[in-house]
Amino acid sequence: MSWYAIDAVDRAFSRTKKALFEPFDFWKWVKFAIIVFFVGGLGSNYGGSGTNYQAGPSDFGSDFPNIEPGEITDLPSDTSWPGLNYIESVSPLAIIAAAVIFFILFILVFSYIASVMEFVFVEALVRNEVHLRSYFRKFMGRGFNLLLIRLVISLIIIVLFVLALLPFIPIFSTESPDLAVPALVGGLFWIFGVIILLALIGAVAGSFLSLAIPLSIYRETGIISAFRMVYRNFRKSWQELLVYWFIRVALGIGIGILAFVLFVLLALVLVIVFLIIDGILYFLFSTFASESILLIILIPVVLAELLLIFATLLILSVPLAVFLKYHLLSFLETWFADASIPFFDELPAEPETVLGSGPETGLSESEQYSSEQTIPEQSESESQSGSESPRSGSEDSETTAAPQF
Repeated sequence: MSWYAIDAVDRAFSRTKKALFEPFDFWKWVKFAIIVFFVGGLGSNYGGSGTNYQAGPSDFGSDFPNIEPGEITDLPSDTSWPGLNYIESVSPLAIIAAAVIFFILFILVFSYIASVMEFVFVEALVRNEVHLRSYFRKFMGRGFNLLLIRLVISLIIIVLFVLALLPFIPIFSTESPDLAVPALVGGLFWIFGVIILLALIGAVAGSFLSLAIPLSIYRETGIISAFRMVYRNFRKSWQELLVYWFIRVALGIGIGILAFVLFVLLALVLVIVFLIIDGILYFLFSTFASESILLIILIPVVLAELLLIFATLLILSVPLAVFLKYHLLSFLETWFADASIPFFDELPAEPETVLGSGPETGLSESEQYSSEQTIPEQSESESQSGSESPRSGSEDSETTAAPQF
């Protein structure tokens, strides 16, 4: 028995090769890298390199007071700084609240762009054409609906997690030493189990949403209706979806290991090259520039190098993300019979023909035999009609000679 998820691997590989390498288009890769960045195809955590440089009094002129180690001096009475009084007048809680609000707004805007990019990614892969602005405008409404659904699912998971912890609040609030260790151990196991269960629920809901996105596009329906279609099809053939999830986990582990090895090797090569370049620049500028000016020159260079490393790793992740998405679409194409996904590599159906020669090509043997039997009858009828042709010809001439009014 052949499983759809296993068969989709070959089709996903073939479509990835055609989309990215036949022919190779650098700017197409860059556009895909932008999409992959928003949909979460690559995570990065690059840390900046610090320095041991410490500023001394000579860097700020002779008027700066000399502070001995361990001594704390007050600012001069005639020193005034407008920003100092403003900061002291603002409540720390107001600053924290403003920072939290800004962070939440940033997350919401980024999540909205990521939700729209989910539809853009599918459309670009199916059409094998990447038009960021037109696709983004096309799916702005669907992306907003997807964001709302994801927020609702996240809120439900958080509420379930809080409700799961409610029975342990009275136990942990008591100060009885007899119940401390058993309650702590039992609570840890309970929390661990709840986290695993909620993670599975979130993964299943996320998988249903990912499968519903192409249906929402090409069945021209809402994301909730497409979600229901996926659920109804899951009830009919749940075994196929279970195998699909297993294959996805295996592919995720394999691609994750491959990406880690490639990223580490490439990052090491780039870091070594950039360290050599930075060392050369440092020795060149240190001959005529001070330490502070040298830092001002090198800091933008280092930031540009880190950005280049990130962009390189992001572009390198494009084939991996494209392959995984093509696997999802190829599986959905066969698992959901009425998906109606217009893939770029699908050829139009050609009429079936039977090998043969002559005017009777394409007919069955019985039809050819019956046609051959009718040929003598047609010749006899033609000979009889030929004998009557003079009469009919005269009648035709008479009719044609009649005046027309």
